[in-house]
Amino acid sequence: MGDVKIGKQGEVVYQRRYGEQMRRMVSPKRAIASEAQIKHRQIYRDALDWRKGLSRPNRRYLEGYCYANGVVDSYHIPLPWHRFALKLYLEHIHFVLSDVQITEAQESQTKYESYEVAGNAWSNNCGNYINGMTFTPLVAHTLTRWVFKMKRTGTAPPTRLRVYLCDGAHKPTGNELTGVDVDLSGLTTDPGGEWFAVDLPPYPVAQGIEYAATLWPDGGDTYNKTGCRYHSPTPTYPRGMYTYSSNLGVSWTAQPAVDLIFQEWEVVSIPASKEGILHVRHPALLTVVHKRGEATINEYENLSSLDEEYLTEQVGLDVVVGDTIEATTVAGIEAKYQVV
Repeated sequence: MGDVKIGKQGEVVYQRRYGEQMRRMVSPKRAIASEAQIKHRQIYRDALDWRKGLSRPNRRYLEGYCYANGVVDSYHIPLPWHRFALKLYLEHIHFVLSDVQITEAQESQTKYESYEVAGNAWSNNCGNYINGMTFTPLVAHTLTRWVFKMKRTGTAPPTRLRVYLCDGAHKPTGNELTGVDVDLSGLTTDPGGEWFAVDLPPYPVAQGIEYAATLWPDGGDTYNKTGCRYHSPTPTYPRGMYTYSSNLGVSWTAQPAVDLIFQEWEVVSIPASKEGILHVRHPALLTVVHKRGEATINEYENLSSLDEEYLTEQVGLDVVVGDTIEATTVAGIEAKYQVV
């Protein structure tokens, strides 16, 4: 055999094959595969198994589909059925948002109860005097804003707007239903007064139930007070009347001949929103479910079938921020997307 070598010497390896000597470089050891690599390899093995399980008619359909639709790869090389089958399994589901429109935050305002005449006199809110107006909603809604016609004399005392239920005698009773501290220091001193709006923590008021909105001053006197505009002696608001206390709420007096000038509102904030068209794309979609919170807006099933020989590549959905889209391919791969 002469000087034929076998084995490793330095960085080369000698082998004998069919009586001839071969020489090659030592192959370096491969690095240990990462978790992501192992996962990717398993996905590819699963794709091969899925393709292997396709029936003969499925394969023939995919072959005809590729030919009829000119299916090509990224290099524009026509795909045979077996490579297209791997594409059906391995390709990601794409979610493409287009035609996006953004709306600004705004308020929806509805005025329910009100008495908006000119008025002819002013009440006093100071010291032990509490002024209020009762009202009875015709429609159940959420009370969020109260408006009085008011003015200031001197320094306005700290004041709280409180809402109560009324007893059968048109007088406040029970605990405060909703209320808020009000800064009246910026009120006008003009004799004609001005509309002054107070935003309240939302409270649901019922149809046909009488409530009282009251102003509770903390101090003040004849020279430092606020006043509410009223109409007397022939007021025309039919579902309430003026009520007052001269002893800080120990007792109340209802006066049918007086009505305060007021407005009562439900104000709902509508947040800024983004909406558009979401395109769900894949060579073979099976199902698409469009959810908005707990509600299902759209649900599509059996979009593709290899047995019945049809494939759906795209579904378009009208979406808004917060919507969730769940999609499944014909190979059983799932994906989820949330509109942000």
